[in-house]
Amino acid sequence: MRDHRGERAVGGEGTVGDEGAVRAEGDGVAPADLRASEPEPRSSQTVEIVARRARRPWVIEIQDEGDARRILLADGEVVVGAAPPADVRLRDATVSARHCVLEPRDAGVAVRDLGSRNGTYVGPARIDHASAGPGTMITVGRSTIVIGEVEADDDGGALGPPLPGIAGASIAMRRIAAEVRRLARYADPVFIAGETGTGKELIARALHAEGPRASRPMVVINVAALPRGLVESELFGHERGAFTGAMSRRAGAFAEADGGTLFLDEIGDLPMEAQPTLLRALEGYEVRAVGSTGSGRRLDVRVVAASHAALSAKVERGEFRRDLFHRLTYIIDVPPLRERRGDIAVIAQKILDEVRGTMGPRSLSSGALARLATHDFPGNVRELRNVLKRAAHFADGLIHAADVERALRGRASEPPRAALNPGLAKALLAAHGQNMSAAARAAGYPRTSFRKILNE
Repeated sequence: MRDHRGERAVGGEGTVGDEGAVRAEGDGVAPADLRASEPEPRSSQTVEIVARRARRPWVIEIQDEGDARRILLADGEVVVGAAPPADVRLRDATVSARHCVLEPRDAGVAVRDLGSRNGTYVGPARIDHASAGPGTMITVGRSTIVIGEVEADDDGGALGPPLPGIAGASIAMRRIAAEVRRLARYADPVFIAGETGTGKELIARALHAEGPRASRPMVVINVAALPRGLVESELFGHERGAFTGAMSRRAGAFAEADGGTLFLDEIGDLPMEAQPTLLRALEGYEVRAVGSTGSGRRLDVRVVAASHAALSAKVERGEFRRDLFHRLTYIIDVPPLRERRGDIAVIAQKILDEVRGTMGPRSLSSGALARLATHDFPGNVRELRNVLKRAAHFADGLIHAADVERALRGRASEPPRAALNPGLAKALLAAHGQNMSAAARAAGYPRTSFRKILNE
């Protein structure tokens, strides 16, 4: 592992581990005695490593109000706080001067609160002392510390700043930001993989904005929302009279995006019959409108595609063409929120800032932030937004853990929808005296959705 030495988050010169010593019984390893290097100016691009002789390499990923950074822990105690003599300094007015102590052990990192005014949370619990393993999030004030292990290929390299407009400065998201900036220069197709609600469209917009096509149009098409019989017409255009209802000529999304970027969201839902046409378009960027008898039109389009479904699995099942899958040259894999819990605080605050106009000012207590961090959020950022909006309704200014718990319980107590098919829909309708609204409520579906299933 290369030793990238950035600014040490230490107030002045001092010995790491010589403050706030809390030793475990039977642990005979003395704190290391390595003097701090000369401090360098901080920036939002800083990726820090405090390098010391390690018994076992544990990494902490910190996000506070001023920065996101990464520190390699080793033997000895590390004091976390907002002022000297803390070894790791946080920019956070809700953090005490000497807030807590971290001490790496073989099995994890020991955490001890130092009588802080807002407490130290390991997972959802406010603690006096505890042990934190890999993936555990520690909450101090409105800042987060995530415990991790050093990977074999981990170089701790400088990753650059986060992407504009995308909340979250975790190492995982900054690696994606670096990849986006690298790929933005090219014209080859890019495939963005990730669960629903992870922000795939935001990544696609960043690819467009960071590259030479930024001044040209970006066209967004949700493939899943296209009528099956009109997919090729929507993408490639059609001539007048090409099919029933084609009263005039239409250019299509490829032509509209000429010189710019075409984002095909949920490309996994593209019908098999339309996939060969898309493959031809990607291979030569020559598009022929439906009903056209002439030669195709050559276009300059950068295609970015996305899907929440695993395309490789669809390929194996014969639901997606293998050659089309391999034509999507580059792949960006967006991690779910549960794998970057340190981003929850900054994303949550951005969401609360957005609803400030309708709900008034809101902020999260340490306990509320800690409770949010223990939820897996299968709906990712979209689900986090909904939970926060509900919690904000319950709160008056400061959102507490109980408000978050109530919002999460409300979500969990929603009645599950039955697996509905036309036959079951008809039976429900008959059981409720042909009352469409009553039958839809019994199934847990909106009336319009219930009617659509009934008519299938």
